[in-house]
Parts: sequence; structure tokens; C-alpha cells
Amino acid sequence: MVFASQLFADKEAERAFRHQVEGLLREGKAVDALSEIDAKLGEIGERPFAKLGLSIQPESVVVTGWEAIGGTIDSLDIHGQPISAIGVDLANPDAYGTEPGGDMRLTPVLETSFYCDDVFPFGVSDRDGLCTGYGRNGATWRGSHEHRDNCLKVSGLDELYGAYHAVRPHMDRGELTELADYDAPRLTAMRCAVLVHMAIARAVEDQNLPRPMAVICGSNEDYPYFDAPVTTRADCEEANDAQAEAGDTDEALFTSLATLAPVRPNATYQFQVETEHVSGRSLRHRFVREFAEDAESMDGVIAAEEQAKPSLLDRLLRR
Repeated sequence: MVFASQLFADKEAERAFRHQVEGLLREGKAVDALSEIDAKLGEIGERPFAKLGLSIQPESVVVTGWEAIGGTIDSLDIHGQPISAIGVDLANPDAYGTEPGGDMRLTPVLETSFYCDDVFPFGVSDRDGLCTGYGRNGATWRGSHEHRDNCLKVSGLDELYGAYHAVRPHMDRGELTELADYDAPRLTAMRCAVLVHMAIARAVEDQNLPRPMAVICGSNEDYPYFDAPVTTRADCEEANDAQAEAGDTDEALFTSLATLAPVRPNATYQFQVETEHVSGRSLRHRFVREFAEDAESMDGVIAAEEQAKPSLLDRLLRR
């Protein structure tokens, strides 16, 4: 495989840049990650491939199919520990036998994996905690999913993604004549990965998850091999807090993971039931529920008292 570049001195420099971008994603700074890539593309912005890469706006990339997630999670919950995380990976097209068509377009394949807390404590990990699960050989939970399918789809990237995979064999064989033409496809592939990450984040913000849980976006043997948390269970709960205060939260979102399914007898990690610690979300929800119950009870007492009082007509007739 030939490496050539105008922007990077060698493979190590290119790898260091990818790690920098991935680091920003892991810190929750997807916008900054995209800016770093776009700045590099801007240095070779006169190249046709770079122009194509920069032409795709983040809002035009949409991940759909979330309505199927809830049913899958419900089914998996019944058979073991509750699902506490999902991973969405850009899959290598070769694994699915897909390639760009005559129009140079190719729809990315997304693999959705479902995880529970017996492989990693997703349910109690913040962003930093999730990032400790990444090592030199990949994520700790890699390959330990309960289920994997292709229920999620992405639109808006066919032209960009197809162009990259169409030119990649020529890059690998060193057949391109301009050094910048090696950089533009690489940076475009990085941009695709970040745009998918951002699209998933927008979908989560729109409450497409059946309950708060960790969401991870990565790749399955597909360059640039980024892997980073999109959100954590705590992040989701904080978002629900804000909506709860506004009175616009679905009752189902308050479901505790601990009540959904039994722990497997051979599980190595036991989900910790919230006993002493009560989140602000749960506390506010309980106050609202208890207030409503008290109000109903008081209404009943008042109604009984009113019924026991003689009416004005009764009092007049007894005179």
C-alpha cells in the first residue's frame, strides 16, 4: 500500500492527526473535530475531491430507523440484563459486498450493536469513564454485543462516501498523480465519520432513544477507524431533566434500568440498583407524582365533606 501526501510528512503524521480528531470526538467536541478536518481540506480546497468533501453540510446527513431500536431493546431486556448502551459503526463495504455504482455513489452501511453492563459498566460511566474502555487493541466491549443488526440507516453521504471508496484502490496502488489527491479522499473519509457522529448526536437530542443510555459511534474495519462516545446515560438524564422541568417528558423515560430485567446468574458485572443516591430527575418526578396523588386524595376529602354538609335548600326546609 502506497502512502503519499502533500499535507502530512509521513504515515505517523497522518495517524497523529486522526488521533487528534478522535480525541476531540471523545471529549464531546464534534464541532471542533469537524473544524480541524475542514481546515486541512481548505489547504487543498482547489482540488475537486476537496470541494466535494466541503460541500456536504452537517444538517444534510440524517440517521433514521430509530423506531426499531425500542422493540429490539425490549426483546433483549427480557432475556438478560437490560441493554445499557448501543454502538453504531460504519461498516467496511467489502464485508457486505457493496461497492460504488456507475454514478460513483455508495450508501454507507451502519451496524448497530446492543450492549449490557456485564461487559462494561455503561450505565454508571460518565464520558471519561467510557473513554477508559478504549485501549491499543480497541474498545473493551468490542465483539461482546448481545445483538447486532442494520436497523439504522444514514442518508446524505452517498456521493461523498462512494467517491472515497471508488478512488481508494487507486490510492493504495499509487496511481494518482497529484499529492493533494491522496489527502483529499482521506480527509473526506474522516469528515464522513464525524458527520455520522454528529447526526447520531442530533437524533439522540430529539429523544429517539427509548430510555437514557450510552451511545457510541465507531467503525468496523473502515477508515478512519474513529471510535468515541456520542452520549452517556447521565447526559441523557440531564437532557430529560430539562424537559421534565418544562413538563415535556415521556413517562417511559423515567424507567430505571434496574427494574427492567434480571441479571444473568453468570454475569461478571452486577448492575447497581440506585438506593441511597437519587438523581434530581427521579426526585422531581417523584415529587410531581406524590403531589398529584396528594391532590387527588385532598379532592376526595373535600368532596366527602361537601357531600356531608346539608344543602341550603335542606336547611331552609328544616326551619
